[in-house]
Amino acid sequence: MAELNFSLVIFTLLIGLCTGTFLIYGLGRLRNNSAPAAAEKSSLLLMVVLLICLGVALLASATHLGKPFRFMNAFHNPGSMIAQEGLWSMVLGVTLLIAVLMAFKGKIIPKGLYLVGSLVSCGLLLVCSMVYVKAVGFPAWSSGVTIIYYFGSAILLGAAVVFLFSMLHGEEVTEKNLAFTALTAVFLQMIVSVAFFVHLKFGVMDVTLPTTLGMDILRWGIGLIAPAVIACLAWSGKLKGKSAAWSFLACVLVGEAISRVIFFMQGIHL
Repeated sequence: MAELNFSLVIFTLLIGLCTGTFLIYGLGRLRNNSAPAAAEKSSLLLMVVLLICLGVALLASATHLGKPFRFMNAFHNPGSMIAQEGLWSMVLGVTLLIAVLMAFKGKIIPKGLYLVGSLVSCGLLLVCSMVYVKAVGFPAWSSGVTIIYYFGSAILLGAAVVFLFSMLHGEEVTEKNLAFTALTAVFLQMIVSVAFFVHLKFGVMDVTLPTTLGMDILRWGIGLIAPAVIACLAWSGKLKGKSAAWSFLACVLVGEAISRVIFFMQGIHL
């Protein structure tokens, strides 16, 4: 039986935010041939924020072991999943640090670095999700839907952060396009959430899982339906710029935090 560990909630939430944001932002930079001054300014700030979030995530991962220094012992076995998480996180950290240094010196971050960071982000997400898929004795997690859940969550978090940063720095991306991307990410996570529910309902037959109905309703209301409404209003022009972006990000963060609490509670079975 698993235990609800809030260090892992923080770790998975921040890893999802870092990887998803780098993916969404990096793909946007790969599509754009020009990089206006506003974009470079937001790139520096965004990479700094992601680097800090990644550092906090790694600290949270270390503390969940009880004694943080045990985290270093994991690297004695590079094939272990916790070592893989650490290694992929460090590679992403180095990528972010290079991006920060380049942007700080006034240089344009090359598309190649965004491409590398995006690939590393995908690798880190895959490793983090496989930790739970491969976990022995946790039928609620032992499905490919867990991998899709992690990617869907990361994309939603990334879309929310990029929406806000683009609005704050006045980048040359229309608000309607940003709102559409955010809305698409919400609908994607809705589909993934339904798929995960179907897995729990029909794929986990031999154990009794905790009832999380109240938290599920709260998560759907705050983390999925509310962001969808906000994105629709922003898309139609009825809710403007920064207000829409801040509201969307706040709802998504709360919703995805609740989602992770539910996820770990579902690992606690009778």
